[in-house]
Amino acid sequence: MRTPEEEPDAPPARPPAEAAGEAPPRRARRRLALRSRRRDRVAGVDTSSRLLREQLWTLALLALLVLLLLVALTATARAPVQQWPAWGTRTLLGVFSFGALGATFSAARSLKGSSRRARAHARVSDARVTLSRAVLGALPGLAAYAFLQSRVLNLGDADNSKAFAIAFIAGFSERLVLKVAETFAGEQRAR
Repeated sequence: MRTPEEEPDAPPARPPAEAAGEAPPRRARRRLALRSRRRDRVAGVDTSSRLLREQLWTLALLALLVLLLLVALTATARAPVQQWPAWGTRTLLGVFSFGALGATFSAARSLKGSSRRARAHARVSDARVTLSRAVLGALPGLAAYAFLQSRVLNLGDADNSKAFAIAFIAGFSERLVLKVAETFAGEQRAR
């Protein structure tokens, strides 16, 4: 009878360290660890970029829906935009839509930030979070419209096109609305 060393098709004999169930040599462990880290890093980058891409698509879809709403508002109106009543349904929907559009652009801009931000956004990649950022960003647009109509924010004649522009800016930068509110609160305390 032949031994495994004599048979040509037999697997090579194992070194004594592996045969006894001991750990692989240090060099092999290091290679395995490097491969594992590299694989995790590549998988993490793929996951982050996929999640960011999904968020951008969600925001693009929301922006498209808001634009379609604005087209429907203006196309079905009997009067031009400038003649819509100040607190009418169409005007408020327009203000809300422009605020949401501004917030959508702000959210998309923040997603394009640094890689550190990208990792933070990847953690909160739920579509509901992305949509809520845009919808809640429309609320400062409504607040800015209220400031404009009440003359707290005095920008001359308060026509609807100016109101829509202010709503977009307020949706894009909610800090602007907070600053106006703080200024107004400070003036009220001084009186």
